[in-house]
Amino acid sequence: MKPSPIALAATLALSLGVWAFFYVSPGTPLNASETAVVVGVSAVVVFLARRGWVWLRGARGDRGPHA
Repeated sequence: MKPSPIALAATLALSLGVWAFFYVSPGTPLNASETAVVVGVSAVVVFLARRGWVWLRGARGDRGPHA
């Protein structure tokens, strides 16, 4: 499945939000390897949310005019 520009933007926004949270919170900011993990987890979350959305729309019974 080719990632859409919306999914890429959502991944970027989510990972930037998590990174900013850790940057302003007390303690040390994330290093490069931790940032890579945050981006990977954000990508998985967006992918699962996208799959769930497609599944929910299909489960609703929207099959188009031929249904």
